[in-house]
Amino acid sequence: MAGKTPHGLGPDWLLAPGIDLELKQYILLGYLQRVRSRFGEHKLYPHLDELNGHLERLVRLRDRRRELQDMLAGEVVGLDLERAELVRAHREEDALLQVIDDVLAFAIPELRTCLGGGHELRRELAGHIRFGPVGLLPLDAREGYLMLRQGREARVYAYRVPLVRCSGEDEAHHRMRTHYIGSYTVSITHTYDGIRAELVRTNRQLPHPATFVFEADITLPHIETFMPLAKQLVSGQLGRSAA
Repeated sequence: MAGKTPHGLGPDWLLAPGIDLELKQYILLGYLQRVRSRFGEHKLYPHLDELNGHLERLVRLRDRRRELQDMLAGEVVGLDLERAELVRAHREEDALLQVIDDVLAFAIPELRTCLGGGHELRRELAGHIRFGPVGLLPLDAREGYLMLRQGREARVYAYRVPLVRCSGEDEAHHRMRTHYIGSYTVSITHTYDGIRAELVRTNRQLPHPATFVFEADITLPHIETFMPLAKQLVSGQLGRSAA
């Protein structure tokens, strides 16, 4: 059986032993409460990805259940002329399957609501980040540096975007590869251009690197929020440039 996520909800939580409506509602609501608590701390990831994964799995299961119900529909016993529908004999469903349907009916809207709140928070937090290029961008901007600044400190990462075309910004930012270079103190005498020049001197393989700077005007959790948002902003920029 697959393990639980860091916040206590495994991918197979619905079908795990103990299929009881009240129990599953308790488990799900407890998980969503913990996720909303992380959102309250402005920690977006990996929670947004987890929510989306849970929702997609449950929607697929619900749709499959409906397909099976249609395939196993009872024999025709009449015709409803008012609704222009066939009347079929009622088939008794296994009690376990009925509980699963009830959990799906409860869980899918709850997950959608929480996920929607997370997306709204992501848009709000992204609005607190100013970003743009440092110097001129090369024609091929799939490789270079990201400078993430909060206060006077700028953390610098090398990034690389694979050639594989992605369907959206979310997928693109997951494919982007980054590794930490170091932290720099930004000042009047130690500017972004100066930091970029230092990076060029120490890495001759990138003589004209694409370089982007991100400045947050509020404190953001670096790993859970600032870095993922920076990668999404760059992915969007590169996608528009390539269009």
